[in-house]
Amino acid sequence: MRRLTQAALVVVALLVVAVGGGVVYFSLPHHGTPASIQSVEDDPRVSVTTTGGVHVLAPADADATTGFVFYPGARVAPDAYYGVLAPLVTRANVTVFVPKMPLNVALLDAGTADQIRRDNPTVRTWFVGGHSLGGVAACQYADSHDVRGLVLFASYCNANVSDDELAVLSVTGSADTVLDRENYRAARTRLPPTATVREIRGMNHTQFGSYRGQRGDSPAPRSYAEAHDRLADVLVPWVANRSATPKSSA
Repeated sequence: MRRLTQAALVVVALLVVAVGGGVVYFSLPHHGTPASIQSVEDDPRVSVTTTGGVHVLAPADADATTGFVFYPGARVAPDAYYGVLAPLVTRANVTVFVPKMPLNVALLDAGTADQIRRDNPTVRTWFVGGHSLGGVAACQYADSHDVRGLVLFASYCNANVSDDELAVLSVTGSADTVLDRENYRAARTRLPPTATVREIRGMNHTQFGSYRGQRGDSPAPRSYAEAHDRLADVLVPWVANRSATPKSSA
């Protein structure tokens, strides 16, 4: 009995250490580089605010009627996506909302877009999207809510939205060694046949944000600035075109 008690205590102790270590691990996210954050904050065309844990990039001199809720990847802070998403603000007059997620895991609060939408009643057209695991959360939200479109960065759906009247943009990078390619290919059938699928040559997983140190990723032959330019050239016109057209034609 004593041995059993000691063994049980060891198991409990190991579980506590594992859970505690996991909490600490996920509580320390990758942030955007100081230069990437500062470049957006210094842009007079962009208003950068944070309210209730939601980072908001909005047109400084115009009222936007299109909103985009973006779910960060696991262990990635909202500010890591400032540089990638700012072109939506400056070139398409879209307000971008990037919520901080519990333990920096978007799947723990996939419904967070509901509160953002309630807090912004003047926005009439909504898109959701996400990077990596954040894209899975965005897909879950889009599957059960009325949104104009879904954007997936190096991600895929675990919910079937193939029959939905939903515009979908899926972007991957050819140098990405984090994305599970087998699961990505298998999940393609869960998207509508009209989904727009693009691959950016020379872009890795980390370059969908402006952070460093992604575990399992490989160095990319393309620079961050080049990768972000290519991504903006795909993302901005796709969102702009679907913001201006009725949902039935998306």
